[in-house]
Amino acid sequence: MLTTTRYNFDLCAQVRGQSELLHVYSEERPVIDMLLLALLCVFALADAKVNLYITKAEMNRTLGIVAEMNYLEHGVVNNYSTKFPYRVDANINQVMFSWYTEVSDKPIPYALRAVASDVNVLPVIRIQPNGYMPTKPETFIVEYRCAGSRAGQFGIFLHVNISWPSERHPTYLTLKQEKICTSRDGRRLGGNLDDYDQHGLKMDHSSLSLLSGDQLFYVIIGAVSAVIFVVITLLYVYFRGNRKLSPSRASDISSDRRPFQDAKNSPQFISQTQPFLSPSPSYGPPAEVPKPSSLVSVYLNGKRASIVHERASNTVDINQALLELAADRNLFQVMPMVELEGTFGEIKWAIWCQNAALTSGDIDDEEDQASVDEAVLVKTLKPNADRRHFEKFLAEALVFHHVPPHPNLAQVCAAATFGSFSRPETVTDFPLLCYRHSGFGNLKKFLLRCRGIGVEESTISRSTRSKNGVVQTLRTHELVSMGKQLLKAIMHLHKYGIIHRDIAARNCIVSELPGRSGNDRLIVQLCDNALSRDFFPGDYHCLGDNDNRPIKWMAPETLRTNVYNSATDVWSFGVAMWEMLSCGSQPFDGIEPEEVSNALEKGIRLAQPYNCPDELYGVLYCCWHYDPLNRPSPDQVHRALEDFNRQLNQFI
Repeated sequence: MLTTTRYNFDLCAQVRGQSELLHVYSEERPVIDMLLLALLCVFALADAKVNLYITKAEMNRTLGIVAEMNYLEHGVVNNYSTKFPYRVDANINQVMFSWYTEVSDKPIPYALRAVASDVNVLPVIRIQPNGYMPTKPETFIVEYRCAGSRAGQFGIFLHVNISWPSERHPTYLTLKQEKICTSRDGRRLGGNLDDYDQHGLKMDHSSLSLLSGDQLFYVIIGAVSAVIFVVITLLYVYFRGNRKLSPSRASDISSDRRPFQDAKNSPQFISQTQPFLSPSPSYGPPAEVPKPSSLVSVYLNGKRASIVHERASNTVDINQALLELAADRNLFQVMPMVELEGTFGEIKWAIWCQNAALTSGDIDDEEDQASVDEAVLVKTLKPNADRRHFEKFLAEALVFHHVPPHPNLAQVCAAATFGSFSRPETVTDFPLLCYRHSGFGNLKKFLLRCRGIGVEESTISRSTRSKNGVVQTLRTHELVSMGKQLLKAIMHLHKYGIIHRDIAARNCIVSELPGRSGNDRLIVQLCDNALSRDFFPGDYHCLGDNDNRPIKWMAPETLRTNVYNSATDVWSFGVAMWEMLSCGSQPFDGIEPEEVSNALEKGIRLAQPYNCPDELYGVLYCCWHYDPLNRPSPDQVHRALEDFNRQLNQFI
């Protein structure tokens, strides 16, 4: 404090010297001179020392201008910069802002809020909306998500409220951005529409040049040769495979398409195109793979894991839960873009405007300052759904209602309707069931996106997708971290006597922790399975009991007797972890649903994903022990993954 005071008095001395050099004041006006000097000293003492800007590198990346955009420099708002509409091109999905404060003796609170002028774009701030400014230069990202339903230029306003010099007199500024969105048949495209043909494919203008006659001749000869070579290769592989297929092995497989492998001859790493392997005589892992129990057995100590069963007292009163979660539907701005869609339901993004008074610009109201809009995922039914769908939807979505919150558990935070749940006759719409989330959305969809397939951006080049953050490369460290987080959610549910029954990538959501770049940057949350049968019909099958179940994720005892407990959840976790390691591949892709139970009884298990370390695959293999009493508990699997992660960090 003494140092700060001395520094500010030095500033006053500098101001005094400058005023004498300028000779602005005459000796006949000493009073005015002293008043002005005091005023200048006050300004020097009130130097906010807070900075908000966009770096030269980010300006060059987003605008192509090598210059720094200063919005707030040493506490002074740059009115020119704040009025400048920052143009965010169609191929740019995010802008990185830099900020910090030099005030170290007390924290400087802030509040951020992004508002779009049109529902066709959703701004997402990848940082906590309320907190304290960093004391050294840091960055935060604002992401702009186009709905893809309409092309155009849409305004976005980033409201920044910094409590300096005091909370009663904060610094408030509004930054303007203009996001360019392009659309073609409801699909988002990067770049100009003129660069795409009628099929939505990127056209290289250099490829439109005409070929000479000689060039065309050689091109045709090369193409014909390539076709002949491919045909010969396919015929060779086909006849060679038929000669080597033994009758005994053919009897075990009802279709030649199924790529079973003998465990004794299976390679150490098996391609994702071969998603399962046949057993060794003891129904164990392949001979080349180390004993899978090497990590887990340390925590078993010869003792069998105790099995948790579902408590009968966990029944949720749906009507009471809706009353507790009730929210005004008018406060939700639902985006037109659909995250997932089925026959009877859909998931969309929405903005929960919890206090509409914020848009008035009245920043003196403390209640307004404490309010903030939230990005949420909403599940809802379509108009063609009936009462049976509605009751099942509510029962599945509210199953975690009485479970205390957990960072890795996604729970319904609001049920929005135009009517009132206390007066059922006023509820004429299907409610929006909301989940707080501003990340990547569904985990299975995210994994497919990491493989570059099954997403809207599939028409964009791989380099463009990588630059815009659409395609990501998942490292083993990150996948292990995601698995550990999923186990934490499972253990939390088991603690309160809840058995999930449908653990899979499709029932998880994933986001990125703001400001985190390490192995724990991705946050996984386990969600309920409401509408999953509608969104992923290929993952559920009916075996004659009129109940669509996730056959290929289920433990053998569940397939036989329909029993559910902590051991069956462990089995399903192993399959979900396998999904993450194989980037969303389908388990047992070549086995018919009605044959899964017999295949598991014979010892057939999911194969080791490509580039999956042996020890990690061994942990998964323990989750698939045929005897549920010999499977590890979620806690034992979690500790085994922690041990594996420590070993991994020693080498990588």
